[in-house]
Amino acid sequence: MSATDILIAEDKQSVAQELKKRLEELGYRVVGIAYSGEAAIEQTEALRPHIVLMNIRLRGIKDGIQAGSYIRDDCDTPIVYMVDYTSQATIRRAGATGPFGYIFRPFDDKQIFAIIETALIRHQLESKLQQSRQWLNTTLTSIGDGVIAIDEQGLVRFINPVAMEDTGWNHTDAIGKPLAEIFSFVDENSRQPIDLLGVENKLSAASRRGFEGLLLPKNKTPIPVEANITFIKDGKGKIYGMVLVFRDVTQQREAMQEIKRQANRTEALLQVASQLNSQLELEIVLKTICEITNRSIKASGTALLLQGARKENFRLMAGISEDFTMQAYRGIRFEVPREFFQALLSRQNPVLLLQDVQNNPHLPYTEVIKKMDIKTLAVAALFRGNHLIGALISAFIQKPKTLPEDETTLLRGLADQASSAIQNAELFEQVRAGRERQRKLAKSLVDIQEAERRHIAKELHDHLGQLLTGLQFMLESTKNQANGTQRSNLEEIQNSVSDIIRQVREMSLNLRPSMLDDMGLLPTLLWHIDRYTNQTGIRVNFQYDEIPKRLPAEIETAAYRIVQEALTNVARYAQVNEVFVGLVMQEKTLWVEILDNGKGFDTSLEVDKPSSGISGMRERASLVGGYLLVESFLNQGTQIVAALPLTGQPLERRKYDRYRTAG
Repeated sequence: MSATDILIAEDKQSVAQELKKRLEELGYRVVGIAYSGEAAIEQTEALRPHIVLMNIRLRGIKDGIQAGSYIRDDCDTPIVYMVDYTSQATIRRAGATGPFGYIFRPFDDKQIFAIIETALIRHQLESKLQQSRQWLNTTLTSIGDGVIAIDEQGLVRFINPVAMEDTGWNHTDAIGKPLAEIFSFVDENSRQPIDLLGVENKLSAASRRGFEGLLLPKNKTPIPVEANITFIKDGKGKIYGMVLVFRDVTQQREAMQEIKRQANRTEALLQVASQLNSQLELEIVLKTICEITNRSIKASGTALLLQGARKENFRLMAGISEDFTMQAYRGIRFEVPREFFQALLSRQNPVLLLQDVQNNPHLPYTEVIKKMDIKTLAVAALFRGNHLIGALISAFIQKPKTLPEDETTLLRGLADQASSAIQNAELFEQVRAGRERQRKLAKSLVDIQEAERRHIAKELHDHLGQLLTGLQFMLESTKNQANGTQRSNLEEIQNSVSDIIRQVREMSLNLRPSMLDDMGLLPTLLWHIDRYTNQTGIRVNFQYDEIPKRLPAEIETAAYRIVQEALTNVARYAQVNEVFVGLVMQEKTLWVEILDNGKGFDTSLEVDKPSSGISGMRERASLVGGYLLVESFLNQGTQIVAALPLTGQPLERRKYDRYRTAG
């Protein structure tokens, strides 16, 4: 730590030298000795000491007090006065200069050290405090909000430029005035004054509270503001002032209103996109479009017309209304010539507002319009590319309606979303029809395959099995009549025939166990799992809910084949001692789960291989209208979940993505 630099201001040389010696022995560095007030000022400005020890009766044009005052104010250097015998008046005069202490003669080293160190620490703290004040003052002056500080009597002690601008008061006039006079604050609805100082009793649980109201500036238009009050408290919680911070919320409110309009429009469009993307049934899509449009622009009723089989006409396909008069026309077939819409709408002008529609002779169904008391029609075109395919029409009854620009933009966006959704629904219908034809063809092939397996298994079991069993009896009879070498050879032949019988039985069971047709899925799985454990040594934890004794034949076959193939894969690749198999019925769907904690695999590399067992399982599930999910992670295991419908209707994958596993 560097030594403290001290300037001595003493007109007696002997006293100055004695003091210098004492200071140096205490570890301080004396950078100079001034013998007059003028010299003290000059050396302080030149040498910049950390502290000045000033004789209070220093001789010169300026005495010690005058020199100390200048040094304290202009050089920001702490002053310690040296005194011997002096009057109280002199002490009071010196005190006005803000000294940091007094050293009394005769000198005492302990006193000198204590006074100097105390003065240095105090000066350091005051410097930091002054910097903090300057920071605070600059911050409050430059802040974008209005700031007013009030003392415990409720009188203004500080007001920043923003507050001056908003209230209409300047700094000089505002200081010392009551807050209510400077900041006239009223309730926006009742115009009753709001007593900001009175909130003290209401804020027992918190030290901050926000208010909204109107500021009534001096000679200016009222301003909507948001105000916050923070009480200034000491360490014991006593309030000795408060700070009022407020801001003009005019632009904020305008921005919020615009944001709300934009948000409502965006929310409506997002809702349309979300709901329409979740539905691909054309009828549901059309109804959803009408519902959202009607709600978004607060129409009395909304209808959607599309080109029919005769492309020269647009036919009513869907409509929605909560008005009883309009509901009376539900189910009536309306058709409008295509030329009518082509004359009104185009790519450049896709939305049109028709006023006074009851007196428009060019509109179709004028009598219906009059009976419904429709005043205004908003018509939005539906395009596919540049081809007009339909129109979205919203009706407003009882009084005319004007659409602001944001609602017109919203209606246009809704029409665009509707066009895309209709096209997607039509494409989906085409794809679904194609897939259904493909599924039925593939199912027929699988049915033929299963029937052939059933036939071959029966032939192996009934015909070939009986022949081999008969051969075994013949060999046994011959063996009983033979002896020696012939008997031994016949025993070997019998053993071979027994092996062939076992292999034929195994082949028959693998092709298709007859008990699946005779007893159903659950007994067959129990038999297969017991056989699987005996063959592989892998224990199967089979959990199942109560299910009907018999399920549709194609479901039983698909579920059995999926479990069979999955367990085969576990035995081949998983390297585990146990596997979980679950079976549960939920929402008319049979859920099948196979789960192991084995080696796992990269599904992106394996699942889509034509020869993959997983591909076969997925095809089995798809052919009965279900689907199969596979999740696998290296060295963590594999989970296979199949959803098989019991209703004969294909499952929608998106509806069942959040499936509940069978375990």
